[in-house]
Formats: sequence, structure tokens, C-alpha cells
Amino acid sequence: MFIRHIAAGAALIAAALCAVPTVASADDPEFPRNGVIPGGTYHITRHPANVLGSPLENCDLQVFVDGVVVVLVCPTWSRTGRQIPVGPDEVYVAYDPQPFPTPFGMDLRDIDPRQGHWIGTLNIARTPTSAPYPIAGITLQRR
Repeated sequence: MFIRHIAAGAALIAAALCAVPTVASADDPEFPRNGVIPGGTYHITRHPANVLGSPLENCDLQVFVDGVVVVLVCPTWSRTGRQIPVGPDEVYVAYDPQPFPTPFGMDLRDIDPRQGHWIGTLNIARTPTSAPYPIAGITLQRR
């Protein structure tokens, strides 16, 4: 009888340990997977390390619910683009070539995705070649 209790206890512990990774990886709509910025509107401001400013200051990045399509909306212009996940906490934003090709994009990293806080810098679209934060750093905050 005692051996059955030990075997049953060991089986319960094994089952609990096997279920922990499953529970930890369950989908949470507030927390992005694979670096994808969740849907919403994010206001772009200058990163504290940026001493020069950015042409994207006071623009908004609108991310659609599909997790792919984005629209950069500035006071006098806008651009449609796509986000390309690079890693668990990094995403590239590249803009569509119409009406004219845009060689620049954004390289963004999550700081606190649950609160909608991301930082990044400008980059050459779809590449890891990025400008340093003191020259082109930006901060995104969900509205």
C-alpha cells in the first residue's frame, strides 16, 4: 500500500511538471509572441538617449489586429507597411514601396509589451543595420 502511495505521488508530481510549460506558453492577447507588436495605436516620441531628434517624433504607429499591417501617421503624411518579427522581443517595420520606395524602416524592441512600451531606432529596411540611439532613437507608447 505504501509503495502505491509513493508511485501515485510521483505520478502527480510528474504530471504537474509536464503541465507547467503548457500553462506558461498559453496565449495571452496582451503579450506579443515572436516580437509582434499587438494591435493598437502607439505614439512615437524621442528616445531619452537621442540628442538630434527624429523626423518620426509626434507621429503615430497604428498596428492592425492582424499583427502584420501597420500605418505610420504623421501630421502631413502617412505610410503603410508591415512588421517582420525577428526574435522574441524584436521586430522590423518596413514600409511599402508605393508611391515611392522607402529604404528606411524601424528596428523595435519591447521594453514592457503589456504596458505598450517599445523602443527602437531607424534602420535600413529589413536588415539589422540600424542607426545608433543617440542619433535616431525613438520610443513608442500605446495610447
